[in-house]
Order: sequence, then structure tokens, then C-alpha cells
Amino acid sequence: METTLTSNSRTARLAASLFFFVCVPLSLWETNYVHSKIFVPQDPVTTAANLLSNEFIFRASIVTHLAGFLIFVMMVLLFYRVFRPVDKHLSRLMLVSILAQVPVVFVFEVFNFTALMILKSEPRSTFDVAQQQEAAYFLMRMPRYGTGAGMGKLFLGLCFIPFGMLVFRSGFAPRIIGILLIIGGVGYVADCCISILLQRADYVMVRSFLMYTTVGYALALLWFLVKGVREQKVVVRQ
Repeated sequence: METTLTSNSRTARLAASLFFFVCVPLSLWETNYVHSKIFVPQDPVTTAANLLSNEFIFRASIVTHLAGFLIFVMMVLLFYRVFRPVDKHLSRLMLVSILAQVPVVFVFEVFNFTALMILKSEPRSTFDVAQQQEAAYFLMRMPRYGTGAGMGKLFLGLCFIPFGMLVFRSGFAPRIIGILLIIGGVGYVADCCISILLQRADYVMVRSFLMYTTVGYALALLWFLVKGVREQKVVVRQ
């Protein structure tokens, strides 16, 4: 039992480390630097000019986003290894929810790359400049503000809900963290559904509340990073 506990703690710490020391820095670089440097809301002309003048970092952001997401998948795989003895069905649901997002992420990065190619007149040289700028702007907008953002939150929410249930049942971390994870998962799913159903100004009022539902996820990973897996009797579910 002690050996298993030590192994689980090591695995949980590794998973949390991947998130805080790899996924978060890559995400911040892509979002706070690259995207803010290139994408200008409601301005396809400036966005196109920024993209062409910062082509290399845009290409680099595509690579780092794919790498960061694959590392995120590795993190979930490590947690799957930790929680599988607790409930194999919930563990599989947690894993499948993230794996289902893999093709979505790759498709939307293809959109980003296509936006660059359109501006370089490679796919459709028959487009005039204004059409190229509008098409590139639309493709770049989709992953972050369109369907891509909603789908990403939906899959994350569907992952957080079983993750929270596993934390709650296992006792590997305080049960309040499991409850907050479940609330966070429901918040992400609700965010996706509300954005589809409303798409108007009053949605912003709801969204300001839903943004705080991520606190459970941050607390859970911080706990596993610092404390690992605490000793607890585990009920094995078949």
C-alpha cells in the first residue's frame, strides 16, 4: 500500500508539473503575446498586416499550441493511471473526453495555417486583397471566438466532471476540491450551451460568473503538485 501510494503521488506530481511548468507557459505565450500581437477584433486589414509581418511567431504558435495540447493529453493520461483503481468507468470517461478534442484542435490549427496561406495567395490567387483579408480573419477568429472556443470548453467540462467525481470518491485530495471540479465542469458545459443559445449582450452577465468555475481545477492541480496523493482507503469499483 505504501509503495502504491508513493507511486501515485509521484505520478500525480508529474502530471501537475506538466500543467504548471509546460502547458501554462505555452498557453500564456500564445494567448497574451502572439494572439494579442496579431489578432485585432473587427479589423481584418490590421490583422492581416500583423500576421504577415509576424509570420514566424505565428507559425511557432501553431507548433507550440499543438505541442502544449499533446502534453495536456499526457497529463490526463497520468491522472487516468492514478484514478483507474478508484473507478475505471469514470477514469475512461475523463480520458475519452480529452481524446475527443484532439481532432478538433488539429482541425482548427489547420484553419490558422490556411489563413496564412490565403494571405500569401497560395491556395486561391483569384481572391482580391480584401477577400483574402476577410477570409483569413474569419479562419483565425473561428478557433478562439467561434466554434473552436465552444467545443474546447465543452470537452474540458466533460473531462472536469468525472475528474471531480474521482477526486471526491478517492479522498486523494480534500473533497471540497472534487466538488469545485464538478462545478467547474458544469460551468464549462453551461458556458458552451449558453453561448450557442443566447449570443447577445446579456450573455456577458452570465459569463462573468462562469469564469470563476475554473478555480476548482487550479486548486486540484496545485494540491497534487504540492501534496501528491494523500493516504486514503480506496474502494475499487469494477
